Order: sequence, then C-alpha cells, then structure tokens
Amino acid sequence: MAKHTAASVETTLPKAQSGYKERASAVKAAHNVTKQAIKSDPMTSDLAKKDKLEALAKDTRAKLDAIKDEQVTYEKGLRDTIERELRGDQPADANSVLLRRDASARIRKITDKQEALDALNDAIYNGDDAMAHAVGTRARNAAWLDVADVYKAAYPTTAESAEALAYVEANTSGAAYNLSNQITYSAPLD
Repeated sequence: MAKHTAASVETTLPKAQSGYKERASAVKAAHNVTKQAIKSDPMTSDLAKKDKLEALAKDTRAKLDAIKDEQVTYEKGLRDTIERELRGDQPADANSVLLRRDASARIRKITDKQEALDALNDAIYNGDDAMAHAVGTRARNAAWLDVADVYKAAYPTTAESAEALAYVEANTSGAAYNLSNQITYSAPLD
C-alpha cells in the first residue's frame, strides 16, 4: 500500500467525516419521522406512547453512539497508520530503541530554533537518522518552519507522512472539531 500523503489525506478524511455526519443526520431524520408517527397514532394510549418514545430515544442514542465510535475508530486507525509510516521500519533491538529515546530526550531540551537547525544539520551530515527524525518531529510540533523545511528536503518521504499526520491531527482535534461532533451526535430535539 502506498504511503499516505497530505494530498491523499486531505481528500479521504473530510469525505469519511462527511459520511459519518450524513449517517447521523439520517438517523436523526428517521427518529423524527418515527416520533411523529408515534405521537399521532390515535389507537395508542398516552402511556404506551411514552414507552414507545423512550424506546425510540434509547435506540436512536445507541445508533448515534455506534456511528460516533466508527468515526473515532477510523480516525485513530488513520492516525496510527500514518504514524507508523512516519517512523518507518525501525529496528527493535535494545540499542536502537535507546538511541531513539536518547535523541528524543536531547531534542526536547532544545528551545531555540537556530539550535534545532544546527542539531538537524549535524545529524544529516553525520548520517544520524534517529537524531534527524527527533529534530524533525520537534520542528513540526514547535512550528519551526525553517527547520521543518530543511528536514523535508533531507527526508522527503518522511516529510510527506509528517504533513499528512499534521493534517489528520489538526482535523480530528480541537474546539471546532469537538463542537461539530457534539452537535452531530447529540440526541434529536423533542
């Protein structure tokens, strides 16, 4: 399977999210139609109507929760896949793990963009992929665009995955995303 790129994710993620929202809207519309039919049934007592409406509300809530769970699972799976692509096939021997951990710990201490750029250039020059990757990740998270550009030039395949991951993270978190999901998956109004 081809690696995810920012362009491919910008196409597939919004389409998938829109599909989940449309399904939730269809569930709410069906709820409203059924609710109206229950309320207008002259052959059903008020107590029976109340029971049917409560059962309908419970069923609708379960359907909306299931769709939301599917969306969360899809988004988490996409994020996990892109993170694996970003890291690539890394050796799992103890020495390699310690090397990556040490590089990450050292780079987290850097607070200056120029210092990060110097560390990245040293890592590229010395062929230290673990350190370069740690600097690239830090540059992306700290929005050091100059450093990120140098990293992208040195590691174009990894940079594509980093851009895709940044897009996914930006569009699956935050206040606007949370508000949109709350509205989408809220119970229909009575």
